[in-house]
Amino acid sequence: MRLKHVLMISFLLLAALPLLLSIWTLNNHSATQYRKLIATDLQAISELAKHRLLAAIDRIDDTARLLANQEAIRKHLVEFTRTRNYELYGEMESSLRATHRDVDSILDVTLFAPNGQFLASVNQRATSFDPRRFIDREREIFLVHSQELIIRSISRIQHAGVVLGFMVVDFSGEFILELVEDRTGLGATGEWLFAVRDEDGNALFAVPTKYDPNAAFTRRIPSDRTDVPITQAMLGQEILMDYAPDYREQPVMAATRYLPSMDWGLVAKISELEITGIINDANRFLIIVGVGVLVVAVLAAIWLSVLIARPVEQLRRSTLKVIDGDFDVEPIEASWREAKDLAESFGDMAISLQDLRANLQDRVDERTRELDEANRQLTEITVRDPLTGVHNRRHITERLDEEFSRSQRYNNNLAVAVLDIDHFKSINDTHGHGAGDEVLIGMAFCVQHNLRTTDQFGRVGGEEFCIVIPEADEQGIRRLLDRIRQEIEALVFTFDGKKVQVTCSIGVAFLDDTIISALQMIECADKALYHAKHTGRNRLIVYSDMSSDEARSINPPL
Repeated sequence: MRLKHVLMISFLLLAALPLLLSIWTLNNHSATQYRKLIATDLQAISELAKHRLLAAIDRIDDTARLLANQEAIRKHLVEFTRTRNYELYGEMESSLRATHRDVDSILDVTLFAPNGQFLASVNQRATSFDPRRFIDREREIFLVHSQELIIRSISRIQHAGVVLGFMVVDFSGEFILELVEDRTGLGATGEWLFAVRDEDGNALFAVPTKYDPNAAFTRRIPSDRTDVPITQAMLGQEILMDYAPDYREQPVMAATRYLPSMDWGLVAKISELEITGIINDANRFLIIVGVGVLVVAVLAAIWLSVLIARPVEQLRRSTLKVIDGDFDVEPIEASWREAKDLAESFGDMAISLQDLRANLQDRVDERTRELDEANRQLTEITVRDPLTGVHNRRHITERLDEEFSRSQRYNNNLAVAVLDIDHFKSINDTHGHGAGDEVLIGMAFCVQHNLRTTDQFGRVGGEEFCIVIPEADEQGIRRLLDRIRQEIEALVFTFDGKKVQVTCSIGVAFLDDTIISALQMIECADKALYHAKHTGRNRLIVYSDMSSDEARSINPPL
């Protein structure tokens, strides 16, 4: 066999075929990775949307609970039940209007008598009511379809075991529409699907869809269509579905979420055609480069067939280095113009492959940053106390360590206050844990609205809370904490028709030269709290005001 044939066959076997296989393998791997990235984004986005909806419903429930427990409205209903004085209609309506002005998200507030009789309303959105549905329930929240999307809360109002009436509060459901209309991260064809369950158990779309503006409360998906993502969501399945048919029977990738407390289904989806297009666009440059490299390899084989062994051997070594990922190719020494041209072409090929690898790495880095941001938002959820919504012990401990180090470094003021509800166990034992939870929520709400944005507030125990206050003067902190103590003492809770007031004891420690660690600062605040508990409760005690004998004699329980 002639040398040029041997050289041609050798080059094709050692360079062209491995190169084609590498490009084919890289193309498949790239497609798989892109699908994984898109799937991860869909799941993260849908999870964040679910938590946004749950948080909004929790706020609605808390607001409805506070409104139903308003003392003025309860007094009007007690008086109306006793006297049937219809002149009270005007007073009840005035109280409702005052409530309506205080909360922007409320569209209407309506009162009904125990028999369903209409009593008073702000905008008269709800004019009829069937009290039989509330025989065994205290409160219900559900979606209402009218000219606008409404979240309706119905609460039973009782006094001394007697049902005084029912309060119907309509909240704006605009936050659902805003979530659905925000398609960030869902591509050009992606959309949100939001559904409730109809009377037959089918999935009923509750908002317009991207491709069907009239879908709200008209389009249904039968419950037996388990291949459709929204049906899986209504079945309580939180999964990722590939090539699943959507409501238009188009193949999509979808992440399903279910809100069990409301029996709502949520789906984030993107067309499989768009995913394929994204992958093809990403791989198109790779294919073009591969074809170009193949053409160069064939031409190089033809030219190399007339060259002598030394340039060929140099080229073979350079090819192997490129295959191994080493793009630092040494110049090929040759006396022939053809060999020099081939060497230049090979160098260009190596640069193109190096640029391609760098571009792919940039795309991977970009996707990684997006995923890190989604994980950061999910981490924020993990540092919150699920009952009160304030920060938990882990977050408070970490922030205290940071503020302690910063205060020591820059010689700034720092205070740590520990608050504990007095006789909290008695509340749980007498009125139940539900009452205890309501007291914790009310106290957290009261404290949080008195703090600055730079202050850190969290629940660190059953009924114990902690405040980290950086960069504040001592007298201002004393006044702030005493005001908080007084506002908590002024809170009135109603359990089983009885008014209950709570107090709290507060211990506070200020950073000084005797404190050498964040842990010691917490211990000092605990000692002050313990001293407040044992000297009458409902007090604010500053650790530095205690005598050294008092401080040494106190050993707070762990």
